[in-house]
Amino acid sequence: MFNLPGRINWLNPLVLTGVFVLLVAGYKLIQPLFFWPVDGVRVLGTIDHVEKKRLQFVLADTLASGFLASDMNEVKKGVESLPWVAEAQVKRVWPEQIEVAVTEKQPVANWLQNGLLDSNLVAFFPATRPDFSDLPKLAGPPGSEKEVWVFYEKLRERLLVSELSVDVVSLARHGAWSVHIEDGPWLLLGKEQTFERLERISAVHSSLKARWEEVRLIDLRYPNGFSVEWLQ
Repeated sequence: MFNLPGRINWLNPLVLTGVFVLLVAGYKLIQPLFFWPVDGVRVLGTIDHVEKKRLQFVLADTLASGFLASDMNEVKKGVESLPWVAEAQVKRVWPEQIEVAVTEKQPVANWLQNGLLDSNLVAFFPATRPDFSDLPKLAGPPGSEKEVWVFYEKLRERLLVSELSVDVVSLARHGAWSVHIEDGPWLLLGKEQTFERLERISAVHSSLKARWEEVRLIDLRYPNGFSVEWLQ
């Protein structure tokens, strides 16, 4: 029979020395793990427009600390900072790989001269971009992206009755709307009663149909009529 001490005297120099030795040994054992290099990165998702060199740079920069020491939230932020990335999910795959799932932005319209609107109606401006001439061309002051898109959608539905298609919608800083008809003229709708004024376009189109291709601009801002500007 033998008795264990009831309590440890943590202030005993021998005990303190033993604890210190254990901590140092544990640190030396664990430290290399924090700097364990990333062996590979697996990127999931269809990447058609994300610049691969920029993606590689961001991943190399944010994963430089190693497999365990790198902050996955920082990796996610870095990838999502790329213009074409809508969302990124990042996780460790043991023992030494990183998996990055990338969702690209889906453009629904051109915005201003060199930008695009994504499916959430947020403007972004990629350095390089393919031709999206088949998408509508929208423009407006900063912060008006959703307003312009909603106006375009309503306009598109109303013009279907007249068998006309709109390809450009522009909102000026002072609030006036102008619209370009595909293969046709510009329409000036002004700031107020825009859709009431648009109701006249069917009659205008019928009366000018024979010379429609010669019309450059139709001003619908008059209370009970319109004016026409012809191509020179």
